[in-house]
Amino acid sequence: MSKSVLTATRRRAFDSRAAFLLFLAACWTPTAATADGSEHLSLQALKFREGHREAAIERRADFARRMKGGLAVITSADRSTANRYESFTDETENKDFVFLTGIYDAHPPGHVLVLNPGGATYKEILYTDMDPKEATRLSGIAHIFPRARFMEHMSSALTDYRNLRITQLRFKEVASDLSRGWGDKDKLLYVNYPRFDNLNEPPHQRLDFVNRIRASTSEVQVRDASDILDPMRMIIDPFGRKNLDQAIAITGLGLQEGMRIAKPGLTTLQVMQSVDYVYRLNGATLGFHTGLAPASQMNEKLKWESAADEEAARKGDARILPGSLVHFDTGAAMNHYSADIQRTVPADGTFTPEQRRVYQGVLDVQKAVIAAVKPGVTWQQLQEIAMRELRKKGGWDASYTYGIGHFIGMEVHEHGDYVGPLKPGMIIAIEQGAVVNGTRVAFEDDVLVTDKGSEWLTRFIPIEIDEVEALRREPVTLRPDALLVPTR
Repeated sequence: MSKSVLTATRRRAFDSRAAFLLFLAACWTPTAATADGSEHLSLQALKFREGHREAAIERRADFARRMKGGLAVITSADRSTANRYESFTDETENKDFVFLTGIYDAHPPGHVLVLNPGGATYKEILYTDMDPKEATRLSGIAHIFPRARFMEHMSSALTDYRNLRITQLRFKEVASDLSRGWGDKDKLLYVNYPRFDNLNEPPHQRLDFVNRIRASTSEVQVRDASDILDPMRMIIDPFGRKNLDQAIAITGLGLQEGMRIAKPGLTTLQVMQSVDYVYRLNGATLGFHTGLAPASQMNEKLKWESAADEEAARKGDARILPGSLVHFDTGAAMNHYSADIQRTVPADGTFTPEQRRVYQGVLDVQKAVIAAVKPGVTWQQLQEIAMRELRKKGGWDASYTYGIGHFIGMEVHEHGDYVGPLKPGMIIAIEQGAVVNGTRVAFEDDVLVTDKGSEWLTRFIPIEIDEVEALRREPVTLRPDALLVPTR
């Protein structure tokens, strides 16, 4: 080997080690926070927030058009209610407010957005303790008041507009305009309730104002704002599409690196942290916790080298074994818009004949379901296609125990109508798989519903057998094994 080649080789080795030191700092330490307690915001994410102000202005106008009179009160949320039924992110309850305002932080006591389409002057009001100029810059809302004045204005707004004296109209201008918009009968009030709830949890403090209003009058009819917000969030607008496209691109980059790295000797957690590092390096957050698990010999009791290996495997960090398959379920998020993708790879780099048989069979089903995605098709019809095709393989549907997919957007499991037909502009995740003689293969892909069919957004991530095996032959960028401290 020449001196120049040796120098270049050493430089690449150093660069690899330097990159992985960054990986250790990003992934093995607690989430970094700023002085006020909020998480750090990457420059990349901030750049992708450009345009949210304009998007929020249009979204509020659209929401107002869909209202059938009355007022809408959309509150921010500084914590997510514990929920045993679904897996959502910590900021789930805050995303309706973010969607309509472009304001992401929600420190207590939070913010309140009031939409008053029937008013004369104050059609949009934001109650917040943040700097008013900053609030207007981010949201495009002109009328900003201190958070504490929300209940003051709402109290006076409950009075029927016809009962307000001219003096009250002059000295209580904001509340009077809210009263005008609310009307004199059947005062409609749209509120952003949680989509899913746990009645074992304490009542939502942020919704206490609803109970106070109900106690003061019988005229108010409270409605769930999600009846308007869900149809809006199901159709991804240009701002959402820009962020979701970036999340998918970053996920593809990280996932492919993980697919290259996964090999016998490493553990699933070590590979998982490598994937997550790529996400964070690109300014993304985790749409959900990356899942990595062995996908072979699932019908047998595995024999581990030690009791520690066995215990770690039970707790989510299994050592990757020779000849096994490794399953990935992962998604990066950019400004809350999250991808959701699954792939299965051979730890040794090539599939065994039996693994190839199962893999190809499940892949055929995945492609059949994706090919059926188009406007007018329902989720139930897609589910039936998956079940039918898996059944044709020899009863493989018996091991397919979950649903065919979900919307993606500001939630990785986005809210929406799972009964009605698909519409252009929706982005959905198609997921299915099977366990055959102990071998598990599963896929998940993100698909855009177009005017006449669909676009397979995650097709660039290797999925065909020859593509996956070719990817496994490529050199890795990250080398976790090179930085592992020897066990004593």
